Amino acid sequence: MLLTLMACGAWAEHTYQVAADSIDNDTTKTTFLERLQEKKEQIIQNIQEKVDSLKPKAEEAMIKADSILDVRNAKITTDTLWVARPQETWTFRAKVDGFGEMIHLRSVDNAGTKGNYYLNSDPKITLGIMANYRGISASFSLSPSKILSDISDMMSAINYYSNTFGLDFTFEKVKAFRGRTSLESHTRKLSSATNMRQFAVTGYYVFNGKKFSLPAVFNSTWVQKRSAGSFLVQAAFNTGRIKIGGDLDTDEAVASIPERIDMNSLAIGGGYGYNLVVGKHWLLHGTAQPSLMVWQNYKLHTTDRKGNEEVNKMDTSHINFFLVGRIGAIYSWDRYFIGLTSVVQHSKSGKDSDFALRDTQWQTRAFFGWRVHTKLHRRPEPVKKRRRTTTVRRTTTTAKTATTATKKPAATTTKKPATTKK
Repeated sequence: MLLTLMACGAWAEHTYQVAADSIDNDTTKTTFLERLQEKKEQIIQNIQEKVDSLKPKAEEAMIKADSILDVRNAKITTDTLWVARPQETWTFRAKVDGFGEMIHLRSVDNAGTKGNYYLNSDPKITLGIMANYRGISASFSLSPSKILSDISDMMSAINYYSNTFGLDFTFEKVKAFRGRTSLESHTRKLSSATNMRQFAVTGYYVFNGKKFSLPAVFNSTWVQKRSAGSFLVQAAFNTGRIKIGGDLDTDEAVASIPERIDMNSLAIGGGYGYNLVVGKHWLLHGTAQPSLMVWQNYKLHTTDRKGNEEVNKMDTSHINFFLVGRIGAIYSWDRYFIGLTSVVQHSKSGKDSDFALRDTQWQTRAFFGWRVHTKLHRRPEPVKKRRRTTTVRRTTTTAKTATTATKKPAATTTKKPATTKK
């Protein structure tokens, strides 16, 4: 019996100790969660105080930037009945770009055998967003195909567009080519040995920049209010190199195989563009700019079956041209707009019976945009004036009183002579 009581006491003491330990653990856990919550609230408060302290500095910097942009924009003279800046200070555009390239090469080897080579780059898609603040733009683009696959194609551009002139700096690197020859009926994907690098500079000048705006279509930094067109001139410089892998030509009857093409050219020309405003919502655009190559230096490097290299320089006695075409359509409502634009560049150089090259580049863009005001530039809402009927009534009553007051003295003066006669 004594042993049983001792066992029960020991068990009770153990149970009390476990319960005490669990209570201590729960208390410690609750204290830890409370401290964590306090730390979180402290961090949020510190961030909020930091943001609040930076707001005056940001507004002051924006005011200084506005003063600089005011001076800059004041120098740009346009006819505001045709072309004007957007009323909102910020313009945003979400865009989807697609572009590709097609190349046709004709060559003749020493034995007189003609060869036709067709190269097509895989279409590339990029997603991006553009932000514009009172004429200053910045954009960011991302290629999903480059992230999800091993394609290393790249196309980067730096653009400056104004109503009077514009500049395009583009760099292109293509490794994903599909090709075939005139001796084959199907197109197959080529190895990375077939690739291209190209750098181009293109500039234009618009004669009627006060009424006609290319940026109104292609980067939405201006608004075309009325239909207008203009003649323009352009100059384009292009340099690059195309390497052709050995897997393109498998026919042993061809004495030599092209290895690479060195390209250098300068083209000068003109054209005409027109912006058609239809109703209150539609803006349609079309531009054609043909140019002639005033200078070119194209060289075709070939290798025969024995490994001997030959350089064939392009004949420049024939007319070689460079053509740029632009089209666009924009639908706008309220502060929003949606549009589609396309730019195609085509060049033809060389002599078909000897060495000739045709190159076509295309780019298509679909976008959705919106314009907003910042808090600094937000316009006050107009106050609706209510009609005050009581004032009118008082005014009418006062007018009646004044009228009767002017009539009473006249009546008194007429009665006085009658009294004197009596």
